[in-house]
Amino acid sequence: MHIGDKGEWYVMRYNTDTTSGTPEECLDQDGFVFIGPGHPAPADAPVLNAEILAGLAYQKARLPAPPLTLSPKAGRQVVNLATHVRFARTLGRVWVTAAIDQAGRELAATTVAEPVRLRLAAGTTDADPASCTYDLVKDAGGGYSVNTEDAECNIVYRRVTAEGTRHTLRAALTWRVFWSEGPGPDGTPRHAMPDGESVGEVAVTVKEIQAVNRG
Repeated sequence: MHIGDKGEWYVMRYNTDTTSGTPEECLDQDGFVFIGPGHPAPADAPVLNAEILAGLAYQKARLPAPPLTLSPKAGRQVVNLATHVRFARTLGRVWVTAAIDQAGRELAATTVAEPVRLRLAAGTTDADPASCTYDLVKDAGGGYSVNTEDAECNIVYRRVTAEGTRHTLRAALTWRVFWSEGPGPDGTPRHAMPDGESVGEVAVTVKEIQAVNRG
């Protein structure tokens, strides 16, 4: 292969002489690479460290949508009546660990996401207010929940939905994310990472309460 071609062969390898505790490793290439004239030589392999592993773990994290329960129920919302929201179950932290154990070196980092805030949007201008934001409550067991029954802000739909139509109530859950060294979620937080977000949507039908007046 490449016999008689002008160029050079490169091979990626572990730097076993490093004292940093983080092996140099090529993450995308394996084996030999031929570089011909006019092409740049491959850059030095990155030093794999805990921060890189944390970034890989961040990409693999999957955040659940908010498990909403509405009162009144989604299919029977009522004009001029506040929409109360709670979680059908408490949410826990989400964490992912990335680790490597090669060339006699062990390294791990864990990315942890905690749900902190819920924002609701009514999905129509025929609501007052059209959106509300709530801080989640952490219970003694470490779970997170919300119940807006006594909240100052609750969405109120002001108009009945037309026959065969619905509003789309959008719920966006914000997650605070950080990472720490080690294989578990309870290590000392090192650095904050960009917030995560998970979104859920609920189809809402708004009706009027029919009342009968007796003379």
